[in-house]
Amino acid sequence: MMRPVRLSEVLSFIDRLEGTSHVQEASARSLDFELTGFAPVGSAGAGDVSFWTGDASVETGLAGNAGGVSAANLESVRAGLLFVPSADATGVDVSSRFPNVKYACAVENPYHAMVQFLNNFAAEESVREAVIPASARVHPSAVVEGRLGENVIVGPGCVVMGGSEIGDGCALEANVTVYPHVKVGKGCVFQAGSVIGSRGFGFYGYRGRKMMVPHLAGVVIGDGCSFGANTVVAAGFLSPTVIGDNCHFDSFVQIAHNCCLGNNIFMASQSGLAGSVTVEDNVELAGGAQSAGHLTIGKGAKVAAKAGITKSIPANAVYAGFPAEDIAVWRRSVVRLRQMGKK
Repeated sequence: MMRPVRLSEVLSFIDRLEGTSHVQEASARSLDFELTGFAPVGSAGAGDVSFWTGDASVETGLAGNAGGVSAANLESVRAGLLFVPSADATGVDVSSRFPNVKYACAVENPYHAMVQFLNNFAAEESVREAVIPASARVHPSAVVEGRLGENVIVGPGCVVMGGSEIGDGCALEANVTVYPHVKVGKGCVFQAGSVIGSRGFGFYGYRGRKMMVPHLAGVVIGDGCSFGANTVVAAGFLSPTVIGDNCHFDSFVQIAHNCCLGNNIFMASQSGLAGSVTVEDNVELAGGAQSAGHLTIGKGAKVAAKAGITKSIPANAVYAGFPAEDIAVWRRSVVRLRQMGKK
Protein backbone atom coordinates (compact mmCIF):
# COMPACT_ATOMS: atom_id res chain seq x y z
CA MET A 1 0.00 0.00 0.00
CA MET A 2 3.03 2.25 -0.35
CA ARG A 3 5.94 2.50 -2.70
CA PRO A 4 9.23 1.10 -1.41
CA VAL A 5 11.35 3.84 0.16
CA ARG A 6 14.86 3.90 1.60
CA LEU A 7 15.41 4.62 5.29
CA SER A 8 17.70 7.52 4.37
CA GLU A 9 14.89 9.15 2.37
CA VAL A 10 12.49 8.99 5.31
CA LEU A 11 15.10 10.23 7.79
CA SER A 12 15.98 13.14 5.53
CA PHE A 13 12.30 14.11 5.53
CA ILE A 14 12.13 13.84 9.35
CA ASP A 15 15.29 15.95 9.69
CA ARG A 16 13.71 18.71 7.62
CA LEU A 17 10.50 18.41 9.63
CA GLU A 18 12.15 18.59 13.05
CA GLY A 19 15.60 20.08 12.49
CA THR A 20 17.37 16.89 13.61
CA SER A 21 20.30 14.89 12.21
CA HIS A 22 19.12 11.30 11.96
CA VAL A 23 20.60 10.86 8.48
CA GLN A 24 24.11 11.48 9.78
CA GLU A 25 23.50 9.10 12.69
CA ALA A 26 22.28 6.34 10.37
CA SER A 27 25.15 7.00 7.95
CA ALA A 28 27.67 6.72 10.76
CA ARG A 29 26.26 3.27 11.45
CA SER A 30 26.35 2.44 7.70
CA LEU A 31 22.64 1.78 8.00
CA ASP A 32 20.25 2.03 5.07
CA PHE A 33 17.56 -0.39 3.96
CA GLU A 34 14.24 -0.52 2.16
CA LEU A 35 10.90 0.13 3.87
CA THR A 36 7.89 -1.42 2.17
CA GLY A 37 4.89 -0.91 4.47
CA PHE A 38 3.45 0.30 7.75
CA ALA A 39 1.74 -1.47 10.65
CA PRO A 40 0.77 -1.16 14.33
CA VAL A 41 3.74 -1.44 16.65
CA GLY A 42 2.88 -4.94 17.84
CA SER A 43 2.54 -6.48 14.41
CA ALA A 44 5.18 -4.53 12.45
CA GLY A 45 7.85 -6.48 10.59
CA ALA A 46 11.38 -5.69 9.49
CA GLY A 47 10.21 -3.72 6.46
CA ASP A 48 7.50 -1.70 8.24
CA VAL A 49 7.31 1.79 9.69
CA SER A 50 5.52 2.17 13.03
CA PHE A 51 5.47 4.33 16.15
CA TRP A 52 5.44 4.05 19.95
CA THR A 53 3.82 6.75 22.06
CA GLY A 54 6.14 6.26 25.03
CA ASP A 55 3.46 5.18 27.49
CA ALA A 56 4.62 1.79 28.73
CA SER A 57 2.72 1.96 32.01
CA VAL A 58 -0.35 0.11 30.79
CA GLU A 59 -0.68 -3.08 28.77
CA THR A 60 -2.59 -2.12 25.62
CA GLY A 61 -2.10 -5.18 23.47
CA LEU A 62 0.35 -5.73 20.65
CA ALA A 63 -1.58 -6.02 17.42
CA GLY A 64 -4.80 -4.27 18.34
CA ASN A 65 -3.50 -0.85 19.34
CA ALA A 66 -1.74 1.43 16.88
CA GLY A 67 0.89 2.94 19.15
CA GLY A 68 0.59 1.06 22.44
CA VAL A 69 2.76 -1.71 23.81
CA SER A 70 3.62 -2.48 27.42
CA ALA A 71 7.08 -2.21 28.91
CA ALA A 72 7.17 -5.99 29.23
CA ASN A 73 6.82 -6.38 25.47
CA LEU A 74 9.27 -3.78 24.14
CA GLU A 75 11.78 -6.46 23.13
CA SER A 76 9.13 -8.16 20.95
CA VAL A 77 8.79 -5.12 18.67
CA ARG A 78 10.47 -5.82 15.31
CA ALA A 79 9.74 -2.78 13.16
CA GLY A 80 12.15 -1.56 10.50
CA LEU A 81 11.73 2.11 11.46
CA LEU A 82 10.09 3.01 14.76
CA PHE A 83 9.27 6.57 15.79
CA VAL A 84 9.79 6.96 19.55
CA PRO A 85 9.70 9.95 21.93
CA SER A 86 12.92 11.93 22.17
CA ALA A 87 14.96 12.06 25.38
CA ASP A 88 13.81 15.65 25.76
CA ALA A 89 10.21 14.44 25.98
CA THR A 90 10.73 11.48 28.31
CA GLY A 91 13.93 12.21 30.22
CA VAL A 92 15.45 8.93 29.04
CA ASP A 93 16.84 7.58 25.78
CA VAL A 94 13.97 5.27 24.81
CA SER A 95 15.50 4.28 21.47
CA SER A 96 17.84 1.85 23.28
CA ARG A 97 14.86 -0.07 24.69
CA PHE A 98 14.01 -1.73 21.36
CA PRO A 99 16.83 -4.19 20.63
CA ASN A 100 15.01 -5.84 17.71
CA VAL A 101 14.08 -2.65 15.87
CA LYS A 102 16.39 -1.83 12.97
CA TYR A 103 16.26 1.93 13.56
CA ALA A 104 14.48 3.79 16.39
CA CYS A 105 14.00 7.43 15.40
CA ALA A 106 13.60 9.80 18.35
CA VAL A 107 11.13 12.60 17.59
CA GLU A 108 9.14 15.24 19.44
CA ASN A 109 5.78 13.55 18.85
CA PRO A 110 5.79 9.97 17.46
CA TYR A 111 2.12 10.07 16.45
CA HIS A 112 2.64 13.27 14.48
CA ALA A 113 5.77 11.86 12.84
CA MET A 114 3.85 8.74 11.80
CA VAL A 115 1.03 10.79 10.30
CA GLN A 116 3.46 12.98 8.38
CA PHE A 117 5.22 9.86 7.08
CA LEU A 118 1.91 8.46 5.84
CA ASN A 119 0.91 11.75 4.21
CA ASN A 120 4.21 11.98 2.34
CA PHE A 121 5.17 8.38 1.54
CA ALA A 122 1.97 6.33 1.65
CA ALA A 123 -0.56 8.45 -0.19
CA GLU A 124 -3.34 6.76 -2.14
CA GLU A 125 -1.87 4.60 -4.86
CA SER A 126 -2.37 5.57 -8.46
CA VAL A 127 -5.31 4.11 -10.33
CA ARG A 128 -4.58 0.64 -11.63
CA GLU A 129 -6.04 -0.86 -14.75
CA ALA A 130 -9.43 -2.37 -14.06
CA VAL A 131 -9.94 -6.14 -14.13
CA ILE A 132 -13.46 -6.96 -15.31
CA PRO A 133 -14.13 -10.59 -16.29
CA ALA A 134 -16.59 -11.38 -19.07
CA SER A 135 -19.09 -12.82 -16.56
CA ALA A 136 -19.35 -9.51 -14.65
CA ARG A 137 -22.25 -7.15 -15.39
CA VAL A 138 -21.34 -3.46 -15.10
CA HIS A 139 -23.89 -0.69 -15.68
CA PRO A 140 -22.76 1.88 -18.27
CA SER A 141 -22.92 4.67 -15.66
CA ALA A 142 -20.65 2.83 -13.18
CA VAL A 143 -16.92 3.49 -12.84
CA VAL A 144 -14.73 0.44 -12.20
CA GLU A 145 -10.99 0.94 -11.64
CA GLY A 146 -10.44 -2.02 -9.31
CA ARG A 147 -10.65 -5.80 -9.69
CA LEU A 148 -13.94 -7.66 -10.05
CA GLY A 149 -14.44 -11.38 -9.53
CA GLU A 150 -16.62 -13.66 -11.59
CA ASN A 151 -20.35 -12.91 -11.88
CA VAL A 152 -20.13 -9.60 -10.03
CA ILE A 153 -22.98 -7.13 -10.61
CA VAL A 154 -22.17 -3.40 -10.49
CA GLY A 155 -25.29 -1.24 -10.66
CA PRO A 156 -25.89 2.31 -11.85
CA GLY A 157 -23.76 5.08 -10.40
CA CYS A 158 -21.37 2.78 -8.52
CA VAL A 159 -17.68 3.61 -8.14
CA VAL A 160 -15.09 0.88 -7.54
CA MET A 161 -11.76 2.65 -7.05
CA GLY A 162 -8.33 1.38 -8.02
CA GLY A 163 -6.68 -0.87 -5.49
CA SER A 164 -9.95 -2.49 -4.40
CA GLU A 165 -11.03 -6.09 -4.97
CA ILE A 166 -14.61 -7.40 -5.18
CA GLY A 167 -15.04 -11.16 -4.79
CA ASP A 168 -17.01 -13.60 -6.94
CA GLY A 169 -20.79 -13.25 -6.98
CA CYS A 170 -21.00 -9.89 -5.18
CA ALA A 171 -23.70 -7.35 -6.04
CA LEU A 172 -23.35 -3.57 -5.81
CA GLU A 173 -26.89 -2.34 -6.33
CA ALA A 174 -26.75 1.43 -7.01
CA ASN A 175 -24.53 4.39 -6.10
CA VAL A 176 -22.24 2.20 -4.00
CA THR A 177 -18.73 3.60 -3.41
CA VAL A 178 -15.79 1.29 -2.74
CA TYR A 179 -12.53 3.04 -1.85
CA PRO A 180 -8.94 1.81 -2.44
CA HIS A 181 -7.49 -0.93 -0.20
CA VAL A 182 -10.88 -2.61 0.24
CA LYS A 183 -10.99 -6.38 -0.20
CA VAL A 184 -14.41 -8.05 -0.31
CA GLY A 185 -15.01 -11.79 -0.15
CA LYS A 186 -17.54 -13.83 -2.11
CA GLY A 187 -21.30 -13.37 -2.32
CA CYS A 188 -21.65 -10.02 -0.56
CA VAL A 189 -24.49 -7.58 -1.27
CA PHE A 190 -24.24 -3.79 -0.99
CA GLN A 191 -27.50 -1.86 -1.12
CA ALA A 192 -27.87 1.63 -2.54
CA GLY A 193 -25.63 4.36 -1.19
CA SER A 194 -23.37 2.21 0.97
CA VAL A 195 -19.79 3.47 1.30
CA ILE A 196 -16.92 1.09 2.07
CA GLY A 197 -13.41 2.25 2.96
CA SER A 198 -13.90 5.99 3.42
CA ARG A 199 -11.55 7.91 5.71
CA GLY A 200 -12.31 7.47 9.40
CA PHE A 201 -13.26 10.38 11.66
CA GLY A 202 -9.95 10.67 13.50
CA PHE A 203 -8.06 13.72 14.80
CA TYR A 204 -5.15 14.27 17.17
CA GLY A 205 -3.80 17.28 19.03
CA TYR A 206 -0.52 18.87 17.94
CA ARG A 207 0.74 22.26 19.13
CA GLY A 208 -2.73 23.50 19.94
CA ARG A 209 -4.32 22.32 16.69
CA LYS A 210 -6.54 19.40 15.76
CA MET A 211 -4.86 17.47 12.95
CA MET A 212 -6.59 14.96 10.67
CA VAL A 213 -5.48 11.32 10.79
CA PRO A 214 -5.07 9.53 7.43
CA HIS A 215 -6.70 6.12 7.17
CA LEU A 216 -4.93 4.21 4.41
CA ALA A 217 -5.17 0.59 5.60
CA GLY A 218 -8.55 -0.10 4.04
CA VAL A 219 -11.21 -2.68 4.88
CA VAL A 220 -11.27 -6.49 4.69
CA ILE A 221 -14.69 -8.17 4.42
CA GLY A 222 -15.40 -11.91 4.51
CA ASP A 223 -17.93 -14.00 2.57
CA GLY A 224 -21.72 -13.78 2.50
CA CYS A 225 -22.16 -10.36 4.11
CA SER A 226 -24.86 -7.78 3.34
CA PHE A 227 -24.80 -4.02 3.80
CA GLY A 228 -27.99 -1.97 3.95
CA ALA A 229 -28.70 1.31 2.24
CA ASN A 230 -26.36 4.16 3.24
CA THR A 231 -24.26 2.00 5.54
CA VAL A 232 -20.67 3.23 6.04
CA VAL A 233 -17.57 1.20 6.89
CA ALA A 234 -14.49 3.37 7.51
CA ALA A 235 -10.94 2.39 6.60
CA GLY A 236 -8.35 1.52 9.23
CA PHE A 237 -5.35 3.65 10.25
CA LEU A 238 -2.34 1.29 10.22
CA SER A 239 -4.26 -1.99 9.93
CA PRO A 240 -7.56 -2.61 8.13
CA THR A 241 -11.04 -2.52 9.55
CA VAL A 242 -12.11 -6.19 9.52
CA ILE A 243 -15.52 -7.82 9.08
CA GLY A 244 -15.88 -11.62 9.17
CA ASP A 245 -18.26 -13.98 7.35
CA ASN A 246 -22.06 -13.91 7.28
CA CYS A 247 -22.42 -10.46 8.86
CA HIS A 248 -25.53 -8.43 8.06
CA PHE A 249 -26.11 -4.71 8.50
CA ASP A 250 -29.35 -2.77 8.13
CA SER A 251 -29.63 0.73 6.66
CA PHE A 252 -27.65 3.65 8.13
CA VAL A 253 -25.25 1.45 10.11
CA GLN A 254 -21.86 3.01 11.00
CA ILE A 255 -18.72 0.93 11.52
CA ALA A 256 -15.79 3.17 12.37
CA HIS A 257 -12.06 2.82 11.64
CA ASN A 258 -10.09 -0.10 13.07
CA CYS A 259 -13.11 -2.04 14.27
CA CYS A 260 -12.69 -5.83 14.19
CA LEU A 261 -15.88 -7.83 13.76
CA GLY A 262 -16.15 -11.61 13.90
CA ASN A 263 -18.69 -13.86 12.16
CA ASN A 264 -22.51 -13.94 12.19
CA ILE A 265 -23.00 -10.38 13.46
CA PHE A 266 -26.28 -8.54 12.99
CA MET A 267 -26.72 -4.76 13.39
CA ALA A 268 -30.14 -3.13 12.92
CA SER A 269 -30.77 0.30 11.44
CA GLN A 270 -28.94 3.32 12.89
CA SER A 271 -26.75 1.26 15.18
CA GLY A 272 -23.09 2.14 15.24
CA LEU A 273 -19.60 1.31 16.48
CA ALA A 274 -16.97 3.92 17.34
CA GLY A 275 -13.31 3.37 16.47
CA SER A 276 -11.32 0.28 17.49
CA VAL A 277 -14.23 -1.76 18.84
CA THR A 278 -13.90 -5.56 18.84
CA VAL A 279 -17.15 -7.45 18.22
CA GLU A 280 -16.94 -11.20 18.73
CA ASP A 281 -19.00 -13.85 16.90
CA ASN A 282 -22.81 -14.03 17.00
CA VAL A 283 -23.42 -10.55 18.43
CA GLU A 284 -26.68 -8.69 17.75
CA LEU A 285 -27.27 -4.93 18.05
CA ALA A 286 -30.86 -3.68 17.86
CA GLY A 287 -31.89 -0.43 16.20
CA GLY A 288 -30.12 2.72 17.34
CA ALA A 289 -27.71 0.96 19.70
CA GLN A 290 -24.40 2.81 19.88
CA SER A 291 -20.96 1.91 21.22
CA ALA A 292 -18.07 3.97 22.51
CA GLY A 293 -14.62 3.17 21.16
CA HIS A 294 -11.83 0.82 22.28
CA LEU A 295 -14.00 -1.81 23.96
CA THR A 296 -15.11 -5.40 23.36
CA ILE A 297 -18.60 -6.83 22.87
CA GLY A 298 -18.35 -10.49 23.85
CA LYS A 299 -19.40 -13.53 21.88
CA GLY A 300 -23.15 -14.06 21.65
CA ALA A 301 -24.05 -10.78 23.39
CA LYS A 302 -27.25 -8.92 22.54
CA VAL A 303 -27.80 -5.18 22.87
CA ALA A 304 -31.30 -3.69 23.04
CA ALA A 305 -32.56 -0.79 20.94
CA LYS A 306 -31.22 2.71 21.74
CA ALA A 307 -28.69 1.34 24.24
CA GLY A 308 -25.45 3.26 24.81
CA ILE A 309 -22.47 0.96 25.34
CA THR A 310 -19.80 2.70 27.44
CA LYS A 311 -17.81 -0.33 28.63
CA SER A 312 -17.03 -3.84 27.43
CA ILE A 313 -19.87 -6.39 27.49
CA PRO A 314 -19.23 -10.00 28.55
CA ALA A 315 -20.06 -12.98 26.36
CA ASN A 316 -23.73 -14.05 26.10
CA ALA A 317 -24.97 -11.04 28.07
CA VAL A 318 -28.07 -9.02 27.18
CA TYR A 319 -27.67 -5.28 27.79
CA ALA A 320 -30.04 -2.31 27.59
CA GLY A 321 -30.27 1.36 28.57
CA PHE A 322 -27.80 4.19 28.90
CA PRO A 323 -25.24 3.58 30.09
CA ALA A 324 -25.92 0.02 28.97
CA GLU A 325 -26.22 -2.57 31.77
CA ASP A 326 -27.56 -6.06 32.23
CA ILE A 327 -31.14 -5.98 30.95
CA ALA A 328 -32.63 -7.45 34.16
CA VAL A 329 -31.04 -4.66 36.22
CA TRP A 330 -32.16 -2.07 33.70
CA ARG A 331 -35.76 -3.30 33.79
CA ARG A 332 -35.88 -3.14 37.60
CA SER A 333 -34.40 0.34 37.49
CA VAL A 334 -37.03 1.54 35.01
CA VAL A 335 -39.87 0.13 37.14
CA ARG A 336 -38.48 1.73 40.29
CA LEU A 337 -38.09 5.12 38.62
CA ARG A 338 -41.66 5.02 37.33
CA GLN A 339 -42.95 4.11 40.76
CA MET A 340 -41.03 7.01 42.29
CA GLY A 341 -42.34 9.38 39.59
CA LYS A 342 -45.97 8.55 40.46
CA LYS A 343 -45.57 9.33 44.16
